[in-house]
Amino acid sequence: MGNPASTDRDWVTLLGENSRMGRQREASWQVPKGVRWQFRAGRAIRSAAVLRDNLLYVIEVHGAVYALDADSGRPRWTRQFPDWIHSTPSISGNMLLFGCDGGKVYSLDRDTGRTIWEIATQGEVWGSPVVRDETVFFGSADGRFYAVELKTGKPRWTQTLGGRISASAYAAEKHVYVGCGDGNVYALDVSSGRIQWSTPTGDGIDSTPAVVGDTVLVGSEDFFFYAIDAGTGAVRWKFETKLGVSSSPAASQELVVFGSKDGNLYALDIPTGKLNWKLSTGRAITSPTVICEPVVAVNAEGTAMCLDIASGKVLWKAGLGGGTPVLAGGRTYVASHYGTVYALE
Repeated sequence: MGNPASTDRDWVTLLGENSRMGRQREASWQVPKGVRWQFRAGRAIRSAAVLRDNLLYVIEVHGAVYALDADSGRPRWTRQFPDWIHSTPSISGNMLLFGCDGGKVYSLDRDTGRTIWEIATQGEVWGSPVVRDETVFFGSADGRFYAVELKTGKPRWTQTLGGRISASAYAAEKHVYVGCGDGNVYALDVSSGRIQWSTPTGDGIDSTPAVVGDTVLVGSEDFFFYAIDAGTGAVRWKFETKLGVSSSPAASQELVVFGSKDGNLYALDIPTGKLNWKLSTGRAITSPTVICEPVVAVNAEGTAMCLDIASGKVLWKAGLGGGTPVLAGGRTYVASHYGTVYALE
């Protein structure tokens, strides 16, 4: 499965680890009591941070990439790229992978920041690359979905879909699942890129799927959240919210948690779609939801929050200016939209 997080101090991609389930076990997480350090990047940060081997990687929207010491916040190295960057990086082995608005996807040596390879597409790459079995998968606003060799960036296959692709994908053993701006959820063959099935929703999809067993879980801008049979594409159930769902879900055992632009955080039973609990935040939720059992974390339009996963009770919140929380090694890291990175413990 590529390189999933190997310890409770690793958080290697958008939803914590490369399975994209937005889930890690973090028995050592505690309610933060204060700020260990803060780092001012200087410009807005629109992607989430990632962590491995005590280095926190943060990317400014204007193209600056930082590797920060997780204990002190001091930069180990910095790189400046010419294009804007909204893509959250992924870590695989010694590589840091991310896309940019100029259409390129880069692989950097994460110890030095040196470019290992780069590959160009014809549109913005906002999604986070996902790695499985030595292959990197990502979509582009050019309407194409790409599979390239992890070590070299050499293309393996490309598949044209029906609209721009802004969301990240989920790579399973045989299929890659991805939502598209044309309103369809696609299952592509991992080896060839051939479309195995496509399931229509009523609007574009910016939500990254999660897969639990044989169920694909994903939100749509059509005001519904979907559970889809991973083998056939048949809709098992759908749950209606009051506004669009671009928040990427997190799943734990039989529970899936996601946010909506209607300001609510929802926890649903995966087999049935039944509502377990709902939290009204009063703020649109478009950021991914992450689970570090026994807590679920989310950014609600500038406020970072951690909740008890069983009840939805708020355990901690702080108005730090946004950013998807990273919960690892007993700390909470937040890269705010205003350009400040916080380490809380």
